[in-house]
Amino acid sequence: MTVSAFILAAGVGSRLHPFSYNTPKPMLPLLNKPILQYSIERLLKADIQNIGIVIQKDDKIIPSFINMAFPDINTLFIAQEKALGTAHAVLQVEEYLTTKHFLVIAGDSLFSASFLKELCRTHIKERNNITLSLEIMEFDLMKESSTVDYRNGRVLEVREKPQTPAEILSDLNSAALYIFSKSIFNIIKSIEKTKRGEYELATAINKTIRHGGRVGGLIAKRVFHISTSHDLWRYNLKFLHKIQKGRVNENIIGKNVHIDESAVIKNSIIGDNSVVKKGVELTSSVVLPNTIIDRNYENSIVQSDYYECFTDSKKEQALLE
Repeated sequence: MTVSAFILAAGVGSRLHPFSYNTPKPMLPLLNKPILQYSIERLLKADIQNIGIVIQKDDKIIPSFINMAFPDINTLFIAQEKALGTAHAVLQVEEYLTTKHFLVIAGDSLFSASFLKELCRTHIKERNNITLSLEIMEFDLMKESSTVDYRNGRVLEVREKPQTPAEILSDLNSAALYIFSKSIFNIIKSIEKTKRGEYELATAINKTIRHGGRVGGLIAKRVFHISTSHDLWRYNLKFLHKIQKGRVNENIIGKNVHIDESAVIKNSIIGDNSVVKKGVELTSSVVLPNTIIDRNYENSIVQSDYYECFTDSKKEQALLE
């Protein structure tokens, strides 16, 4: 079973601003390691060796990091001149594809290596044109995602961003992981832009279904999707809790970090090249790289002169004084 993988990493990450102003969203850290690094490690663990990354045309950060972190793999970087939607991003890989089937994953989403393997096996075994990863999702979240009509192993429709309960097809969402056969390229070339001015994968998937193509699906037990600052904070603490294994108030400290001996740090992650000053108390917080901490934070994500605090599911934002 030979499947190539392409990671879509050309998005601007507007829902993560200002944290993603100068850092590509897939390069934002989970436990001081870029999200993108986890994706590649899991693809390799799933025995997927042919890996390409779709990036913004002027992006130097991602290629530099990947070539340093993975010197033994020949990663392909594909520049997307203009972001015109997910289907348009997929179309960029056509001339570089060397396998009959290929996997596409969003740069801000993480799936287990075992699920990646199972999705590939399902796609080949069922001879699908497309195979979707599916996840159970609440309606409030579906309004920013999608809903799927899925019956007996077949996807019959994908509906983007349903805004009323009447538009909901099921409690399943199409997650940001797909396997396609080469036939998808001709479908994408034949679709029109949506009202949002983008070429969307949902449009191409639905057209494949209408033309008699087989679209299958597989439900994922766990999907990590980092689309907002709250997601970034929450998953950092979730990953920290996982490695703590019952131990409390332990921290992850990055490289070249200076912490004053009077500072008190509990259940937090501190990024590389950061400074924690005298008397500071830091609890359940994420400090991004190159940040100076000179006041107390709890349940917060902090970078430079900006932070967001998450308390009782209510987000408070403020510029530091």
